[in-house]
Amino acid sequence: MNKVILQAHDLFKTADFDYAICGGFALDMFAGKEIREHGDFDILVFKEDKRRAIQFLLDKGWTVFGRFMEAGSVWQFLFYKIEDITDSFWDDCENVWAIKPGRLLDVLQKIDRLQGEVYTYKSRKWLVEDDIEFIELAFDAREGGDYVVQKTPRIALSLDKAILHCEDIPYLAPEVILFYKSDKYSSESAYAKPRTEADFKAIMTLISEESKKWLFDAINTAYPDGYDWLTSLKEFEK
Repeated sequence: MNKVILQAHDLFKTADFDYAICGGFALDMFAGKEIREHGDFDILVFKEDKRRAIQFLLDKGWTVFGRFMEAGSVWQFLFYKIEDITDSFWDDCENVWAIKPGRLLDVLQKIDRLQGEVYTYKSRKWLVEDDIEFIELAFDAREGGDYVVQKTPRIALSLDKAILHCEDIPYLAPEVILFYKSDKYSSESAYAKPRTEADFKAIMTLISEESKKWLFDAINTAYPDGYDWLTSLKEFEK
């Protein structure tokens, strides 16, 4: 098991909320091997536990930023340093970036804004090697026994199929991760596209036919009009 995954589990196993490893490291857990190098580390937390998770990291001494989509832009974000999670302002943050105590995140640069400390991208080049220095928290919903991938139109998967385990460490199912990676940013941006293609090529040969069917049904539901990226996925359908 990758050292970073074990460190993350050691950090979160004492938390009073559910979590699961997601992103590229979760795909490694499913495949039983490292598929590619990783640039970040992602943890899933359910939306109702957002404040609890942020407070947990603050109490551990981590520096935490809430990420928001910048008004009027596409894939441009602002990062607000979180000092007090009781402010309802944080309820709308897209996700959270957290930095280990005593470490620096060199990819952000401070900018002038009216509320608190605000940052934007300086670069997107950070590395995860053998120490858990950076965590990105993603927030998703659950309703009853379902993991809700998208509310409108509704795309869901039962929780027992969406959250898997490897050596008792929870991780997000590969078909859900690949669904997220089918969006335009992941499939078109210069930074994300090579990673997305590597992940699809490695994982689509490993998942079950049931999982593959769920994935393509979900993609077709989310993008009923299609787009260019979907045509390149046809090779994986059978």
